[in-house]
Formats: sequence, structure tokens, C-alpha cells
Amino acid sequence: MERTMTPEERIKRAEEIYNRRNYYRNNYQARRVKEEKIDSEAGKRKLIKKMVLQMIVCTIIYAIIFTISNSEQIFSRDIINKAKEILSYDISFDSLRNIANSYFNSLKVNPDENNEQVNEEINNTENNNIQEVINSEVINETQEGIGGTDEPEQTAEEKTQEQLDIEYIKQNINIIWPLTGVITSGFGTRTPTDIVSANHYGIDIAGNIGDTIIAAVDGTVTLASGQGDYGNHLKIENGEIATLYAHCNKLYVEEGATVKQGDKIAEVGETGRATGPHLHFEIRRQDRFVNPEEILS
Repeated sequence: MERTMTPEERIKRAEEIYNRRNYYRNNYQARRVKEEKIDSEAGKRKLIKKMVLQMIVCTIIYAIIFTISNSEQIFSRDIINKAKEILSYDISFDSLRNIANSYFNSLKVNPDENNEQVNEEINNTENNNIQEVINSEVINETQEGIGGTDEPEQTAEEKTQEQLDIEYIKQNINIIWPLTGVITSGFGTRTPTDIVSANHYGIDIAGNIGDTIIAAVDGTVTLASGQGDYGNHLKIENGEIATLYAHCNKLYVEEGATVKQGDKIAEVGETGRATGPHLHFEIRRQDRFVNPEEILS
């Protein structure tokens, strides 16, 4: 038969049960806090390790691009120009540093919420940088005259050096077309290939091999050569103005010769770095390249 417990025994037993439950509860909470702290520290270390690795990778990529942009003997000029274009992008390191500082300062408050906030800020920064590049490309295209908008008159202080050179040439010398034909490649930037360069410093006038090329201006032949990408080419100088005729099949004049405007000086060819028979024609003022179409038209 079960023994009846006295009130004192019942109170003692209840106290033992309460103390045992309280001990397990406190133990569980302490263990839970310790585990959360360990998980938080591990998350911080993992994130810091990831950021350091990303910085190292970015540094290596930047160093490779910088090496390419300064290694003319190893890489082609087109690759070097593209590398320099990438290096010219404006990256806001201050804003990235501020984001990192705000992240580390706020880790003590709520790591999970701050992780989401920092990721959102970094994404916004990347989107802003991309948008700035896109906007700069749009501005460049607009400045190059796509769409053919009318430009207001510019004062002498606002005019570019090329505009000043064009005005000087038009006012001081008469230049005629050296060859009658279609312009197959204009002055300025263009899509590069293995043969075609990215920057075109003259115009290409189509012709047949053997077509006669005439002197566009009076002057002295200061260069008659068959070397380099120009192939057979001539340069005629008149004061500050120089005209150049490249990829010729045959040269009719030699260095030191004096020619008059309209004299026969060469034949159309495709020597040097050329995609077909044509005349590459340049106009320069003090070794600065000027768009021939601005002068001839």
C-alpha cells in the first residue's frame, strides 16, 4: 500500500523538481547562446575571407590589364587600347570603403540584417557604376554627332584644337582631291580587325591599281618610302601643312622634289597593311591629324 506523503515531503519534492527543470532550462539557454555566438563568428570569418579573396582577384585582374596596357612589344595595339579603356573607368574606392566600414561597425547589432543591407548597397553601387559607363557612352555618341543635330556657334576659347586647325588650313591653303572615288573608310574611330586599325587618321578613297594620284597641294616631298604599314607612301609639306599618300603601287617622285598642285605623283595600289586597292590620304598641321573631309568639302 502506497505511503501517504506529508506536506513537508511534498514541498521538498516540488522544490527538487523545480530546481531540476530550472537547471536544464538554464543549461539549454547557455548552450544555445554559445552555439549562436560560434555560428556568428564563423559567419563573420567566412564573409571576411570571401571579401579578401575578391579583393585579391580584383587586384590580380587589374595588374594583368595594367601589364597589357604597357607591353607594346608583347600585345597588339588594339588590345593595349582596350586595356587602357578599361583602366580609365572611374571606380569609386571611397564609396566601397565607406560601405565596408559601415558593415563592420554594424556587425555587433544584427549581422543577418546588416548582411542584407550591405549586399543591397554593393549592388546599388555596382548598378550606379554600370549606369555611369552607359551614360558616358551615350554622351560620347551624342558628341560624335550621331543624329546630325545643329551645334551653336562657339567662341575661340570654346573651339577644339582640331576646329582651329581646320579653320587655319582653309584660310591659308587650297587643297584639292588627290583621287576621284568613293570614300570607303572615314576619319576617326572604327571597328578594328586583324588588318584594320581602331583609329583611322585619314580617309580611304577607292580606286583601281594603276589609277593616277595627283598632288593635292603645292609643296616639297619630304618622305618617299616603301616601309611600314603604309607600304609605298609619300609626304608633301607646305609650311605647317603636310599631306600623305599611302598604299601606292608606284611612286613617281623622290624625296626633295618640288611638286605643284595637280602634278602626277603616284599610282593607286594595295601595298603595306591594306584590304584592297585604294588611296589612304591624310592631312596634318604640325603633326596633328585633321579630317580631310572637313577640308575638301
